[in-house]
Amino acid sequence: MFDVRSVEAGACCEQERDSADSAMSMTARRRRAFQRQACLLSVLAAFSLGLALGVFVPLIGISQAASKNSLVVEGGASSPEHEPQPALQALHHSAHQMPHFPTIEDIRSEDGPRGRYASVSFIAEEKLTGEGDVIFHPKLEADSFMDRKLPSPASSIVEQMLAGSSKVASAPVLERRESRASKSDDPEREDVIRDGIYWGASVERALPVGFDRRQSDSWGRYLREAEVERLEIGCGRMQNRLLVFRDGTRACARYRQNTDQIQGELFSFYLGQLLNLTNLAPSAASIIDPEARLWAAATEELAGAQWKPTKPVVITKWIGNLEPAGIPQPFRPLERHLNRFDVRNITEGLDRPRDGVRRLLLDRLGPSRDASTGTPATPSSTTLPSQPPSPEVLERLVELAQWSDLIVFDYLIANLDRVVNNLYNFQWNADIMAAPAHNLARQTDSSLLVFLDNESGLLHGYRLLKKYEAYHGLLLDNLCVFRRSTVRALEALRDASVGQRLNALFERTTTAQIRDVLPPLPEKSVKILVDRIDRVLGQVQKCRETFADR
Repeated sequence: MFDVRSVEAGACCEQERDSADSAMSMTARRRRAFQRQACLLSVLAAFSLGLALGVFVPLIGISQAASKNSLVVEGGASSPEHEPQPALQALHHSAHQMPHFPTIEDIRSEDGPRGRYASVSFIAEEKLTGEGDVIFHPKLEADSFMDRKLPSPASSIVEQMLAGSSKVASAPVLERRESRASKSDDPEREDVIRDGIYWGASVERALPVGFDRRQSDSWGRYLREAEVERLEIGCGRMQNRLLVFRDGTRACARYRQNTDQIQGELFSFYLGQLLNLTNLAPSAASIIDPEARLWAAATEELAGAQWKPTKPVVITKWIGNLEPAGIPQPFRPLERHLNRFDVRNITEGLDRPRDGVRRLLLDRLGPSRDASTGTPATPSSTTLPSQPPSPEVLERLVELAQWSDLIVFDYLIANLDRVVNNLYNFQWNADIMAAPAHNLARQTDSSLLVFLDNESGLLHGYRLLKKYEAYHGLLLDNLCVFRRSTVRALEALRDASVGQRLNALFERTTTAQIRDVLPPLPEKSVKILVDRIDRVLGQVQKCRETFADR
């Protein structure tokens, strides 16, 4: 029998199940719709946040950088304000494309990575003038030994910074632009540097007196009448001796088995006299003769020193108050050089920290402004300061002026025992350039640099030119500031026979007994010396074409 109530109950259950399934499916759809809306809102929020960060944060960074630059400029009491040039504006607008550039905090930090950024001295030596024109002075010689050994670590940074500028002029263009300004408006130009390549009057006046030709002649006359009382151990190498005369005068006597080194010492001194260098102590040649008045009272010491009779020696006047002399900073890094821009940076104090903050290249892209009118200053007033150099700066320039003579002199004689020694050993000891230079001393009471022990010059050094000429050339190629008197003396030696003049000095200052033992300078050495004089004058001409005023 069919039960109607059971059928109805089953139908009700099915309806309830359909209602429950329908409710569950509607809830799932709503949940998925809500998830889609939440995801869309998250994407929109992320996009909005990224857009805000991309727009407002760079603007904040640029404003902060500008305020920091203004603080650096305003930090000095007499520092003029700078306004950006087009090249600087292009750098700001393309900030998101630029590599990281050091900030003031980067420069102040002592823990930052070294060698990553250009040194401040390198940045400061770049010449940047004109309205939007970025002007570099080229390296002295692109294929020099200097560039092959140590390429500039800062060149890539400077090139990236200035990539947006399409106007890059060479050094001659720079010189022509500077020549438009009146030289009378820039007394410091004529006072510190003359004609772009010569030391000026203020530096020349401050140079120590040293030893002139009259003192050298006086020393030769003294030795003809003096008597050696005793010999003492000292003055360098084992067989050298410190001579003490009866009147208390002291001298250093150089004794060598090889007469080439005696010739080198003596003729290097003669060459220094022809160049009017006053950094070489008075020297004269003598012969070991126990019966001569000079040696008669010291025969026992002569035997103890194992000095053989008839051997030549060079007797050099004793110089007191000496201290070791180091290599100046411009010559320590091999990628640096000394030219008018380096001298200007030293004069302006740009090569050292100023008020604890090093000036960046960005600080120098804009032209200086007149403090009273606020208008851009003229190039003539921004090239060098109008006030004379401070005593500290002048002392540094005096040292560099003597070093300019030293580099020329050592190149001419091919001296191996001074800076070339440091350069050669640099490949094994990177700190050796900070060590004192060999055979160079400074007189503490006068700041005179004394060029000691030149025995390798003109003979022994010439035999080793193939091995060491690269180091000699490195020093000369890095020099573009000279003493005018030295250049004039070189020009006179080129026009005359330098060999004849050297041998004339040899004849005048020695006796026939000395000349029987000690020969004159060989003709082969004279020819090499003539070639090296031409090489130095060629460097002077190259510097004149690159840096001299027009």
